[in-house]
Amino acid sequence: MTNVLKHLPPVHLHPVFWAFTGIAILTGTFVEWMVIFSIVLIHELGHFVMAKHFKWRVNKIMLWVFGGVMDTDEHGGRPIKEELLVVLAGPMQHIWMYGLIFFASSFTSIPPSLLDLAFDYNTTILIFNLLPIWPLDGGKMCLLWLSLLLPYRKAHSLTIVCSIIICVSGVILYFMNPSFTLSAVLLISFILWENRLEWKQRYYVFLRFLMKRHKNNCKIGRISPIIVKPETTIIQIFSLFRRNYRHYIQISSDPKEQQGTMDEQKCLDTFFMDKNYTITAREMLDQNG
Repeated sequence: MTNVLKHLPPVHLHPVFWAFTGIAILTGTFVEWMVIFSIVLIHELGHFVMAKHFKWRVNKIMLWVFGGVMDTDEHGGRPIKEELLVVLAGPMQHIWMYGLIFFASSFTSIPPSLLDLAFDYNTTILIFNLLPIWPLDGGKMCLLWLSLLLPYRKAHSLTIVCSIIICVSGVILYFMNPSFTLSAVLLISFILWENRLEWKQRYYVFLRFLMKRHKNNCKIGRISPIIVKPETTIIQIFSLFRRNYRHYIQISSDPKEQQGTMDEQKCLDTFFMDKNYTITAREMLDQNG
């Protein structure tokens, strides 16, 4: 048993989790809350098992309500297909949980009301986590899809903007319904707060993405050129980097006339090792000889 526990990640409980626990105790819905907790925990362990299969470094699992977040340093530095499998591993757990509920219905010792409750919450949590809202699984899948089409920095920012728009639209529609509950208010507030934090930290998320490329920890697939003008700054060049591509930078003031070419590693070395944060493409080309 001890050996098994060594492989499990630390599980942390978000303050909003304790708030919902208090509400459950006060309202006499603790059994319902335990059902939700069990489903959410299994969901997050699905992410964890798949992540460990790909040898990801997992720091912890944070549980809140109707979901959780697996804290890992690997996001943005792994192949999109691999990350998609890790994201989908959570929702996939609900399929066998449906089977378990149907199997348990054959035992007369288990109250049908409890099984109905488990079925309803299993469905609710599954659908909720597939919403295109950050940091839910649906929001992460949106980021992966946008990363196929756009540079990583733009894809990440657009994901958060769309998530906030959907959240605000949902809030407006929800409060038009007079039968709102305290639990729903806490849940919506928490999601909006997480989106606000992600938006404020978007530059640091972008730097983490670049740092992984600099350390060559990401598995690069195809090679793609980036054409920039000589006065383009290094940050503007980085903003054109796409996931799963290795770039070489073509410097040209005239699309028909190329002045020079650099590998992306030269740019990353200049930024992280030389700590030159404002250098232009022309200046880097001159330094490179």
